[in-house]
Amino acid sequence: MLRRKRIQVAVFAILFGIVSSLIELPLPAEDMYRAVRAELRIRPAPRDIVMIAIDDKTLNAFERNLPTRVEDSAVIDRLFASGVRKVAFDRAHADLESPRADEMFAQTLARHSGKVWLGMAPSHNVGLQEVGEIIPRPEFRRHANAAAMNGIGSVFGLSVTFPTSVAYEGQAMPSLSAVLADYSGPARMYRPDYAFDPRTIPTYSYVDVYRGRVPASKFAGLNVIIGKAYYESADFYTMPLRDGKIPGAYFHIMGAHSLKRGVPMDLMWFPALILAAGAILVQALSPRRTSKPLWMVALALLTVTFVLDELSINIDIMSALLAMGGAAFFFHRINRKYFSSDFDAMTTSAISSDKPSEERDVYALKIANLAEMSEEWSAREIGDFVNTLIAYVKGPGEVGDVAFERDLLVWLAPRMETVELERHADGLALMLKTAINHDWQSTNSSPALGIDTNYDLPVALRIKKAMQAADEAAARGVRFIINDAAHLEARNHRLELIRVLEKGLRNRNIGVAYQPKIDLSSGRIVGAETLIRWQPDGGEFINPQELVLAAEAGDRINELTLVVMEAALLDGKQAIALDPRFKLAVNMSAKSLSDTHLLFDIMTLLGRYDFPPENLTLELTETAKLEDHRIAPQIAALKARGICLSIDDFGTGQSNLEYIEKLPSSELKIDKRFVQHMATSEESRAVVRATIEIAHSLGKIVVAEGVEDLSVAATLKAMGCDHAQGYLFSRAIAMPELLAMMGGGRAALNA
Repeated sequence: MLRRKRIQVAVFAILFGIVSSLIELPLPAEDMYRAVRAELRIRPAPRDIVMIAIDDKTLNAFERNLPTRVEDSAVIDRLFASGVRKVAFDRAHADLESPRADEMFAQTLARHSGKVWLGMAPSHNVGLQEVGEIIPRPEFRRHANAAAMNGIGSVFGLSVTFPTSVAYEGQAMPSLSAVLADYSGPARMYRPDYAFDPRTIPTYSYVDVYRGRVPASKFAGLNVIIGKAYYESADFYTMPLRDGKIPGAYFHIMGAHSLKRGVPMDLMWFPALILAAGAILVQALSPRRTSKPLWMVALALLTVTFVLDELSINIDIMSALLAMGGAAFFFHRINRKYFSSDFDAMTTSAISSDKPSEERDVYALKIANLAEMSEEWSAREIGDFVNTLIAYVKGPGEVGDVAFERDLLVWLAPRMETVELERHADGLALMLKTAINHDWQSTNSSPALGIDTNYDLPVALRIKKAMQAADEAAARGVRFIINDAAHLEARNHRLELIRVLEKGLRNRNIGVAYQPKIDLSSGRIVGAETLIRWQPDGGEFINPQELVLAAEAGDRINELTLVVMEAALLDGKQAIALDPRFKLAVNMSAKSLSDTHLLFDIMTLLGRYDFPPENLTLELTETAKLEDHRIAPQIAALKARGICLSIDDFGTGQSNLEYIEKLPSSELKIDKRFVQHMATSEESRAVVRATIEIAHSLGKIVVAEGVEDLSVAATLKAMGCDHAQGYLFSRAIAMPELLAMMGGGRAALNA
């Protein structure tokens, strides 16, 4: 979708550039930039072409009349006597004056036959108006040459274009500038180079030449043009960035100096627009949001024109700049909408589609604790971190564009079968976790993958489902969740559990039972672990693990902990009455230690039921990393009140040696998976033995979970294990049954 939008922008921008060129839309800007270049390249004009100006001084001398052909004849004779090579008139001499003056002028031209050029202009159209031809009189053309004096001005009069020759009656008539430059190259339309400063062109007043006031040495070997320069003349034209208007004859002189550098070329707008179109297409097809290709081409065009001006090559660049500017503007709008503002990554809307994709799986990677990392890292470090993850995700495979939103990376990849997909997801999650730990020395960020395989749904909806799955995977502490039909069924089951749980929390009627803890040396019951055993509305028992997972997913785990604890404290008072040393254990997520409100509620319950804090043990379980600075104050508060801490399920999840250091517990419980394999696995026996030794060396009591036969109990006792619990001794039972067992005063064994 994003590529399609960018290509649409590119096509629109290129077409806009072409149309603007055809209608000469940016011509004023083009002319002004030419003028700017000329101003920066300004230089003195060569002195081999002289301007003889019919100026106001001349008109005043002739009583405000233009010179007659009698005066023109005298000036021509004087100029050739001074050694002039050519004389060109920026006048046509097309009208009759007087028989005597015309005859004298014709005789003068005959004396200098082939050395004088008179101005002419063939018929042409200006808009809807046809302008007739202006041609010297026939008797003058017998001995004088004709030279085109017309040019084409731009719409706003900011530039002029001259021909090197024009066609007239089947012949090619040179232009005045071509005559003055002795140009003999191919016919061209060209632009005079305004870099030649007209103020430096040698100029003399017509009347001074006529009266012999100008030394002959000023003309020897030069070409001369005679043109109007008086104030009331209509032959004045604008020269941008210079002082006002200048006489038209000066443009012919600047044109002549331009032609002397070589054959002029006007490539028009084609090269610049072709180059711009290439840059726009590169930008449109690039997966990155940088506009570097456009700016580089724009800068190149703005610069190269200076060089081309020196080579008499003209290109028009403004249409190309307009096209690239329009493309850059709309690319920027697309980038703002479809790219992340902080990272070099797209947003999910850029890879979304309203159509399904049967060939692609949708992945979402949640970066846990990214917000907290951003408080410690600079914006650049966070950007590098995310871009590194994107590079890992893309790898050498067939992953397309990667989008970023909130703390999630989202991408599409080729479809896989379920078994292969599970292996791939597990490997990818492990690789990313290793990369984060190794490359960025961060143990606070654990990646979690969500993958959607509902191929009949639109991609946009599948992206949302993959993101939800990634959030759920992070919340549950698992590496990945595949959002397929089975997961959807499981999620619906969890939602139903959450509904039932919320009802139980409102009614505070969640059932509990107690599994005894046995002292292995004496067989005496020394405590019990509180476990959920609940039959909502008298139906089937709910799986306690599923209920806890549902509570965590619904952010109700702390409420569940308090309801269970309230029931346990109420029952536990009876056990303490029989044995003041009885320890009542309640399970609690270690991450809940950072919730000061929960701890306050626990203290309130202890006070309400007058339950001794030293008889309460909190069994802490966790599948995610703990952060010392967030739990240290709460642990200190619990210890100050005499509440005991126990590390549950030691050896699994995150309950490892690092937890022993972070949680100053008084008890350590060995997970039942190691205990139950002791009879058949030497490795399990070694793990149990080592755990007991480490715990005892740290002054902790060791409890073995899942003890189911006498031989294992005997082995544990021989290893020095302190306490045990399991079906060998008792299942989880109601408090009256537990009290009966305690009152019996005998070793507890499950008959």
